[in-house]
Amino acid sequence: MKKYMYLCLAVLGIGLLASCKAKKGVEATFSDLDGGWNIVELNGKAMNPAETNQSIEFDVARQTLSGKAGCNRMMGKIEYSDSRKHIIKFPQVATTRMACPDMSGERELLQVLDKVVRFEAEGEVKPVDRIVFYGTDNARLMIIERK
Repeated sequence: MKKYMYLCLAVLGIGLLASCKAKKGVEATFSDLDGGWNIVELNGKAMNPAETNQSIEFDVARQTLSGKAGCNRMMGKIEYSDSRKHIIKFPQVATTRMACPDMSGERELLQVLDKVVRFEAEGEVKPVDRIVFYGTDNARLMIIERK
């Protein structure tokens, strides 16, 4: 009788552990970045792309980025290696030099791009339509949403 009770408790415990296992979200790949994106969150603040005029376009084949930083256009390189999935960097991001009344949002975006070290999909379904970028301290720096 004790063996039967221990067996039932073991099966029940395994069932509980399996049901408590967290759902794993969808995994973003480098190729998922390809195309146009709106910047919807920056340093924890919700952004309205229509107001901020900030968007980003990734060309995965050429490993480049381009887009609008606010007032100015931006362009740059992407550092990514298949051997280190989810690790990404944006070195040498440059902008045009138009005079704008308020450059604070643009400066903030460029600073965030400089701090990015990895990315993950947000959500649990394919296709990936939201991606989160993180810094070295695992802080969420930016969220982009597919156009």
